[in-house]
Amino acid sequence: MSGAAAKLVFVALTACAQSQPAAAPPAPARADAIASEVERFLPLRNGDVLSFWVWTPASAEREQVIFRVERSSREHASLLTGNRSQRLELTGDGVRLLSGGYLLKAPLSLGAEWAGAAGRVRVSAVDVSVEVSAGRFVGCIETTEVGGAGLDARSIVTTYCPDVGITKMLVQAGEREERFELRSYGPGVDIDAM
Repeated sequence: MSGAAAKLVFVALTACAQSQPAAAPPAPARADAIASEVERFLPLRNGDVLSFWVWTPASAEREQVIFRVERSSREHASLLTGNRSQRLELTGDGVRLLSGGYLLKAPLSLGAEWAGAAGRVRVSAVDVSVEVSAGRFVGCIETTEVGGAGLDARSIVTTYCPDVGITKMLVQAGEREERFELRSYGPGVDIDAM
């Protein structure tokens, strides 16, 4: 949910090449390998499942929402829930929605800004600690997205933690408020394979 994209660099050593054994070719990069510091804060590993507790004004009790990550290549991923899909593109400088706007974009430093899906996103806090049902996390960043005007105005405060992704989100639109907190995360389990 920082930094430059990681690059594989191959260096051929020609001096003493005949006396050295040939090096094994590098292993192919996994399609879901973390390619940038930004992806460290929003890792999108194929098959991962993220479960969130959700509090909405319409429900007296918390509900659960589950997202599954489908990573088709290093550059493309989808977040699936029910019959809905959110398609993402992973670029050298961030993670953006194919429908428009970035979720996260380098640099992930305090005050950095970019265009989001609903308005302007700003890194509003760094080195944040957060405790949710999924655990306690440190070194997180917080973004605040503000968009719309009048009755359509809304803000979205999202906390991204390293190697985890989104851990908390608060959406406010007028008097309406929705809260999301990470309940669990990790590789999905194929019960048919058990």
